[in-house]
Amino acid sequence: MNDEKRVFVAVPLPPDIKQMLHAWCERQRGEYPFRKWVYEEDFHVTLQFLGDCGAERLQRVKEELTRKIAQAPFELRLSGIGTFGRREQPRILWAGVQGDLEALHKLQAEVVKAMHTLDFPAEDRPYRPHVTLSRNYQGTAFPYEELAAAWQQLQVHSWRVETIHLYRTDLGNKPMYATEHVVQLSAH
Repeated sequence: MNDEKRVFVAVPLPPDIKQMLHAWCERQRGEYPFRKWVYEEDFHVTLQFLGDCGAERLQRVKEELTRKIAQAPFELRLSGIGTFGRREQPRILWAGVQGDLEALHKLQAEVVKAMHTLDFPAEDRPYRPHVTLSRNYQGTAFPYEELAAAWQQLQVHSWRVETIHLYRTDLGNKPMYATEHVVQLSAH
């Protein structure tokens, strides 16, 4: 039996921000044919994807995160939308993040450094913090300007990042991501 779990480290979003994002996505769903819209409880800001971990290595990940992450809480808020992939048929529609980006990048670097000690490689590309909203546009010409205008109608407020979570992926479930471990932010 395979005891490996697919895991990643992320900043969770508070319930009110998740509800706001979900409501916005629901209003867009009928008009914009993405193959998959992210489930309300699954919104997050990824810090590092780790991949498959057995039980022993997973325990070491939890210990290392708890021991090595030493950062004070900070504020973030959502910014505009963007895409990854081809402009006319994007793979990912996302909401950007702004606020104390220096603290967020420092936190992400601390996570990567801590996980490097357990032989998890850092990504090759630069860190671009975002919240994935939907995946795989199925239409022919993606109407970015229309969606950006719809996004501008939102009343977005900031939230305080006080924890990071180690999430497990449970493919096919809703929610698809379950918390394996929580690390409280504080400047030790």
